[in-house]
Amino acid sequence: MPTMATNGIQELSEGPLDIVGDVHGEYDALVSLLKKLGYDDLGRHREGRRLVFVGDLIDRGPDSPAVLRAVKRMVEAGNAQCVAGNHEINAIRDQADQERSGEGWWYGRNEAPYASVVVDPREKEESFLPFLRALPGALECADLRVVHACWHEPSIDRLRGASTVIDAFRSEAEANKKNLEGLGLALRARASVENFEWRRIKDENTKLEFIPEIAAYDEANQMGNAIKVATSGVERAARDSYWASGKWRMVERVPWWDEYEGPPVVVGHYWRRYQPNVKHASSKRNSDLFGDTLPHETLGPAGQVMCIDFSVGMRFLERNRARPSVPERFESCLAALRLPEWQLVFDDERPSLNVDIQPRN
Repeated sequence: MPTMATNGIQELSEGPLDIVGDVHGEYDALVSLLKKLGYDDLGRHREGRRLVFVGDLIDRGPDSPAVLRAVKRMVEAGNAQCVAGNHEINAIRDQADQERSGEGWWYGRNEAPYASVVVDPREKEESFLPFLRALPGALECADLRVVHACWHEPSIDRLRGASTVIDAFRSEAEANKKNLEGLGLALRARASVENFEWRRIKDENTKLEFIPEIAAYDEANQMGNAIKVATSGVERAARDSYWASGKWRMVERVPWWDEYEGPPVVVGHYWRRYQPNVKHASSKRNSDLFGDTLPHETLGPAGQVMCIDFSVGMRFLERNRARPSVPERFESCLAALRLPEWQLVFDDERPSLNVDIQPRN
C-alpha cells in the first residue's frame, strides 16, 4: 500500500465503519440516521465505530450549511472522514455565474424550487471553503476503497500525488486544454453554420436535438480530468439528448463497475431507490446503469462495487408535490452501509437491508 500523505488519496480508517451516502443538505435526515447508528454530535460511538461520508453533502436540500457544520465538526474531532463529491468540487470552484441548479444557496440566492437556507458569506469564506478544500478525492486501505462516483484506476493514479483536490482539478484542466480547444473550434463552426442559439440548451420546453460536436466536447471535458471522473463517473456520448439538472445533455453515465477488478469500492452519486425486491429501482436515467440489480445488491460481474446513494436529494421534489395536510413520508432516503456487517441502515422507520455481495454470473 503506498504512503498517502497528500489530499489526493488518503488512508481509510481501519475497523468497523458506517459509510454514509449523499446527504444533499438534508440535515434532519442526517441527524436521524446518526442517532439510529449510535453517534453523538461529535461523531463518537460507544463501540468505537467511525463515520465515513461519500461526498455530496450539499445542494438541493433545505439546510446545506447545517450539514457542513455537522460533518466538519466530526471530521475535525478526528471521528469521521469525508471525500469530495462533484457538488463539493463545484462549491470550491465558486462560480456564481454558472447558475447551476440547486446551488443558489452557496451564492446568497433564494432559488426555487429548493427553499434552501442561504449560506452566511463570512462562514463560507472562513469555515466552509477551507474545510472543503482539504477533502481528499478518495480513501483506501488494503481491502476497501471509498470514492464519490468512480474508481477509475488511471484517474486515481493521477490523483495520488496531488496536494489538494482543487489543485488536481486545475492541473488536469490545464493538461486537457489543448484538446478541448480543438473540439471547441469544431463545435463553434457548426454553431455558426446553423446559427445555433446557445440558450436553447437550458430551454426545457423545446427538445434540443442531439449534436455530436457537443457530445464529443463534453465527453473529452469529463474524461480528461481525473477529479471529474472520480466525482462524476465515466461518461460517454449518449444515443440521444436528454434533459437533466437544468439543461439538455449529450453525454451519459456508463456502468464502469462492469469492468472493475480490485478490492470492494463504496460509492454514492448514482441515485438508487429503496424498493426491496424490485428490479430497475433507480432514477434520473440510471435504470440502464443498474440493470436488473436489486437495490441491496452490489454491482458488476465481480460484485465488488456498492452504491449507497438512495436519492435523498430528491426530497425537495417530494415536498413540492405533497399536500400540506399530509405528514412527510418520503420515498427517498438517506442510507449508511455498516461494515464489516454489510448492512444498509436508513434514516427513517424502514427496515435495514443485508447487502448481497455475491459475484454476478
